[in-house]
Amino acid sequence: MTTPRHLASFALALAIGATPALSQAATSDFYGGSFGSLTDKSFTTYNTTVNGVGLSIQAVSSAADPMVTVRWDGIGMSRGLLEAGELNSQLSGSGDALLLTFSQAVVIDSLDLSGWDVGLLGSAIDKGSITSKGTTYALSQGQSDFLSPITTFSLGQIPASQTFMLSADGSLSSFRLAGLNVTAIPEASTLAMMALGLAGIGCMRRRQVA
Repeated sequence: MTTPRHLASFALALAIGATPALSQAATSDFYGGSFGSLTDKSFTTYNTTVNGVGLSIQAVSSAADPMVTVRWDGIGMSRGLLEAGELNSQLSGSGDALLLTFSQAVVIDSLDLSGWDVGLLGSAIDKGSITSKGTTYALSQGQSDFLSPITTFSLGQIPASQTFMLSADGSLSSFRLAGLNVTAIPEASTLAMMALGLAGIGCMRRRQVA
């Protein structure tokens, strides 16, 4: 016979089992020989996972048919056959961008960019930004570790979302997405199961005391 105690224990077990996979930060590395080939491979949509959370990447451009490009040194995009596969800014109009769509809400704790020129005296030649929920956040030198060939930007100030746009800005920018560190936000159903389990255990303890 199934009792409230059994249901509470079952709900709590499910919630505890699911929560670590949803709440732990994880780095997805898009750089190195084990990731991609020496030459670009093109995709209309590039699908991968980050710690079990699905990630879909699409190219965004004013060009007719932009493609996501994947190579050993990261993920970029191309507007056509004669263009390099990096995220490039444009002298006029919007630069290249990647639309990152996760299967659930996440916080991007940090991201890695390859080919980012840190410049001299703290003035970077490359410029980029992240757009989420209608707000654009510039990638500033103060957020970066100033290292090369991989430059890491800390992005803890950007709110959780399922979609983010990584864009090349300015006039001389050229770089690739080389890695992501994200923390997934537990879904409402998981939180509800945990609350149910904790409430059930609380009731059982009160009965035992009585």
